[in-house]
Amino acid sequence: MRFLFRWAFRLFLVAVVLLVALVLLKDTLVKAIVERQIESYAGLNVRIERVAMGLLSPTLTFENLKLYNTAEFGGAPLADVPELHLEYDRGAVAFRKLRFKLVRLHLSELNIVESKDGRTNIIGFVHELQQLSSPNAKSRSAFTFAGIDVLNLTLDNVRYSNLKHPAQGYEFQFGLKNELLTNVKTLPDLSNLILNILVNRGITIRSSP
Repeated sequence: MRFLFRWAFRLFLVAVVLLVALVLLKDTLVKAIVERQIESYAGLNVRIERVAMGLLSPTLTFENLKLYNTAEFGGAPLADVPELHLEYDRGAVAFRKLRFKLVRLHLSELNIVESKDGRTNIIGFVHELQQLSSPNAKSRSAFTFAGIDVLNLTLDNVRYSNLKHPAQGYEFQFGLKNELLTNVKTLPDLSNLILNILVNRGITIRSSP
């Protein structure tokens, strides 16, 4: 009995140590998983400085997230995101669905790049979002997007550059603060809303050569 008790106690201690390690490393693990998933599905390099995942609350916050363009569009950052805060529905996660009660997105800079053959980086990114919402996307990801109740969007600056005609580049002080978008049902809905905001502010985006 003493032998069994000692081993049971040792296993308990190991379990406690593993649990503590998991709690301490959870943000690092989430950061690595998210970076890998974005690179896999969107085809873009991403760097995240810090991730904070709530233990008792269904929240996930990313700080200083940067998405980078592919070589075709110069490899410079596509988006600089000081903060992306997510409040998700735990019940939906149980059914492998990602439904967000609140998304707070602060874009300090969005870089729109037109390649030498006339294609635009943000249009390609939107296309990837639409592919993730297609029926075939279910085989690519363990989760499906189920909507956003409230999106709080801030966008500071927009830069445009043309790799074929560098002199045509410009920078636009966008100044969008806490714009509230509601009932976003699909990823194409999300991308179309953001594109419409850009167009309504005078940003011209070419969809094809």
